[in-house]
Amino acid sequence: MRILVLILVLILGTAGCVSLPANPTNMTPAQLKAWVADKNANISCGVINSPYGRGVGVYVVLDKGIVVNGTVTVDSECKVTITNTPAVSK
Repeated sequence: MRILVLILVLILGTAGCVSLPANPTNMTPAQLKAWVADKNANISCGVINSPYGRGVGVYVVLDKGIVVNGTVTVDSECKVTITNTPAVSK
């Protein structure tokens, strides 16, 4: 159980470092535009079996616009499913 807590703390501690450049104030307007246009998804899942039971840790980072009208589900075996229904235009 302590290992699971340690892993989750490490994952959450680095959550803000996924896609942020080292110093965005030094970026040119073209670099900033390209950075904002980059849409990605990062999903990590881990299963830990211990004497205290089974633990599943999930870390999900989705950029704005990746899942507009949908869901992200993770089953007990760490199978990740992303469903995204296109937005209906009026």
